[in-house]
Amino acid sequence: MSVPHSQWAQKLKPSPTLQIKAVADAMRSAGGEVFDFGIGEMNPEIPLPASIKEAITEAFKEDATHYSPAGGDPELVEAIVEDLRRFQLDYSREQIVICPGPKDAIFKAALALLNPSAKRHRLVMLAPGYESFENIPMLLTGKPPILLETDAQFLPDPTRLADLLKQDPTIAAVVLNSPNNPTGAVYERPLLEQLAEVLAHHPDVAVLSDEVYRTLYYDNVPHTSMGSLLPEQTFVVGGMSKEVSGTGLRLGFVAGPQEVMKTLENIQGNASSCVNLPTQKGYARFLREDANLQVRHQIREGLCRRRDCLLEHFAEAAPDALWHTPRGAFYFFPDMHAYLGCRTADGQLVETDHDLARYLLQTARVVATPGSLFQRPGHLRFAYAVPLETIKGGMAHLGTALAKLTRTQPLQ
Repeated sequence: MSVPHSQWAQKLKPSPTLQIKAVADAMRSAGGEVFDFGIGEMNPEIPLPASIKEAITEAFKEDATHYSPAGGDPELVEAIVEDLRRFQLDYSREQIVICPGPKDAIFKAALALLNPSAKRHRLVMLAPGYESFENIPMLLTGKPPILLETDAQFLPDPTRLADLLKQDPTIAAVVLNSPNNPTGAVYERPLLEQLAEVLAHHPDVAVLSDEVYRTLYYDNVPHTSMGSLLPEQTFVVGGMSKEVSGTGLRLGFVAGPQEVMKTLENIQGNASSCVNLPTQKGYARFLREDANLQVRHQIREGLCRRRDCLLEHFAEAAPDALWHTPRGAFYFFPDMHAYLGCRTADGQLVETDHDLARYLLQTARVVATPGSLFQRPGHLRFAYAVPLETIKGGMAHLGTALAKLTRTQPLQ
């Protein structure tokens, strides 16, 4: 007889992005070139800023390896308060909690907000969306998120959200993620104002605003945070991972209404004690030195060049795909239905996005993530924080592989 374990935990799906990374790593280890658009990570192509490395090194030399307060090292908390003001967000030190990574911050915020025995205990997730928003509610409440589909441009309909909130009194929180993973979509201010107006009619519904890509907006689109429009209901999540290429350093933060943040701080203290202090010191120095956002804007410009390169070469490689230009983050999420239902040169049917991703992996050594793993079948996600040579070579191999597919019926 085996030791019983949580039925809720058993229902969790593995992280699809980490699974894809494992496949790509295995291919690299076996030898040969791999065109890896699988994992959402800038490092090593866009390295961690030097000031963070220097400050972390100095912290070790000065033996700054002890506990910090559960809510975060005061130096970093103050630096985040100042930095949030650059994004038109006004929070006190008591409204900030530092966590071991943005994903951990999302989990602990959800833990503070979702009570499985309360009337309101469900989470609304906009689809397609990030993997953790699908898994975390299951782990905390035993119930999956309520999926609210976005439109063809991956934008939510405020009217549909209003109808859902009126009809379902079990909803405790709504997740917003802009710029968006996996689509690169951006919720601009007019849309956010409409969503805020809807949510303001439900003051007991929280908003979990994932803004880890807050500095990665393209085409002169300005950043707008739901926290500035609906501060008493919104919990803003940010961090080092995607902003400064610090994925492995695991530092995130939550900013929100003070009463709930005290609860979240207690959760943090009991679950993790604190984030490692050298990393906190490194991020604090960076935020002070990058007060004009110059380094973060340079990172954005580099990613924008990669986006433009990808779109140019993808249009040639996959002429029958449907897509919208991503306005932020570093993901591209084209509709690949035109290539489903085709057959490979050896007669295999490419029926699903999983089949297509497998075919591209085996035939072209191109790594992409099936859209089904983000609740939107028929799409593929390409993470383009990679060298320009990888983009050009990968798209050339992609085009060759797609050209070898034979249609079983004409395109509609």
